[in-house]
Amino acid sequence: MNSFNLYFLCSNWSPASLPLLISNAPLLLLFLAIMVLFNMLVTFTVGKLFKFSLEEMIVASNANIGGPTTAAAFAIAKGWTKLIVPIMLVGTLGYVIGNYLGSMVYYLLP
Repeated sequence: MNSFNLYFLCSNWSPASLPLLISNAPLLLLFLAIMVLFNMLVTFTVGKLFKFSLEEMIVASNANIGGPTTAAAFAIAKGWTKLIVPIMLVGTLGYVIGNYLGSMVYYLLP
């Protein structure tokens, strides 16, 4: 196991304190905000071009940020039951594609 995998696994299971994060790493929060805004901009622009409903675009954006399980929970909470199965499938496919692309980038970088 290389050091990248160790950092990834340890950071996923470590608790975070929002006040400490704000005081110690404000640029990280800015980076996250930019990523979320860019995600929403792309999702809603492409969704409008392909004439998706607002509910579909919101759940797709949620799946991009939090994964298929949070998007499914959000869809259930909002009563959008017809979106649960598609978002689980698309979100899981996003995980598969993202893992392979991330591994490819890792091995291609010097």
